Amino acid sequence: MRSRETRRPYLLAGVFLVLAALACNAPGAATPTTVPPTAVVSSPTAVPAAEASPTSSPAPPAATATPVPDVSGPDGCTLNAAYVADVTVPDDTQFAPGKTFTKVWRLRNSGTCEWETGTKLVFVSGDPMGGPTEVDVAAATPGSNADVSVDLVAPATPDTYRSTWQLQSPDGVRFGSKIYVQIVVPAPATATPTPTEEADRPDLVITNLKIDTSEPRQGVPLHIVATLRNRGGSTAENFHWAWRVCVDDDCEYTEAPGAFTLEPDEEVIAQMEYLFEGWANYTTEAWVDSDEDVEEGDEENNTRELEIAVQPGLPDLIVKAIKFDPDPPTQGEDMTVEVKVRNRGSQPTGAFVVQWWASVSAPAPACEWTLSGGLAEDGTVTLDCTHAYPSWYSKITTRAVADVNDDVEELDETNNKLDVETPVRQP
Repeated sequence: MRSRETRRPYLLAGVFLVLAALACNAPGAATPTTVPPTAVVSSPTAVPAAEASPTSSPAPPAATATPVPDVSGPDGCTLNAAYVADVTVPDDTQFAPGKTFTKVWRLRNSGTCEWETGTKLVFVSGDPMGGPTEVDVAAATPGSNADVSVDLVAPATPDTYRSTWQLQSPDGVRFGSKIYVQIVVPAPATATPTPTEEADRPDLVITNLKIDTSEPRQGVPLHIVATLRNRGGSTAENFHWAWRVCVDDDCEYTEAPGAFTLEPDEEVIAQMEYLFEGWANYTTEAWVDSDEDVEEGDEENNTRELEIAVQPGLPDLIVKAIKFDPDPPTQGEDMTVEVKVRNRGSQPTGAFVVQWWASVSAPAPACEWTLSGGLAEDGTVTLDCTHAYPSWYSKITTRAVADVNDDVEELDETNNKLDVETPVRQP
């Protein structure tokens, strides 16, 4: 081609001009458009430089199992934000160079301040991916969720890229969990790929990591659910996976039950149960082939992180037992009623009231107790009173109820009563 250009430069130049003119005047010729970023506003605290090199994958940010600190807000309230979920663009989604996309995160207002108008999501570190330095965030009341989005463009060079963002108050104060989007710009496929020894080996990855509840809570069991996939060229046999509650060096993995075998391009969904004894924003990590039994084509892609915002535990009051002495009671004679109440939740209660009804159809309770000091976590109390039945019954249903006035916010509000049947003998 170069030799032809050397011999006939004027002829080719003319052809190019004619073709260009025809292209510009062809019907329906497309005009390039630019996708505008969402609400671009300059920020005095934004980090303007991209920190990821196009020739090396960005290192994941250090994380800890301790909660993200609250930040003081107006009038003594606190500012905070907890990551909930990726609504769009899961980690390691692939995009062609220059492809535009919108990343949407779901965040929870975990502080006590309202996110006021003027709150921003600002770029913090990594690769800006052609996005703005900040975008507007909708107002959100404490405890509510909000979806936050930013328009981005995949970089031109094949690599793995991460862009990290954080909320910022109208006063310019950053707060809450740092959130990120991580994408892969793949290398162009070749027409005649050359098989390699690495490509013929298994390649185990975790394509998805989640929990089976939308409201993880201290003291309530849940399941860690991992999607394990073999994207290599041969079978991965008899491997295990593990999970740990934090990513610190002294945080040990717990091996999940069972061993797995996956053919090329096959996946399996596995899970393990866990109970959080504390509450915080946890950065957890799963590891496939945790025993390193499988020789893989890529040994560096076996882990995946998951942030879990665990809510504080709650009390849970139940009536364990109703006992009579003597048993059964006798008409007209005093007997002692014992009512045993337990708090089987993970937090202490405040004050509450317990009642015992001699009959579920009685107009008023026969005994009532006020526990002004409440009950400690996993605490039990036995209450008693004296009662005499004025009549005899072949069978009568009695009832005890804990927290009759709903003074205590509980994990389960439906398990506070116990019915017991008993005869009342004739004298």
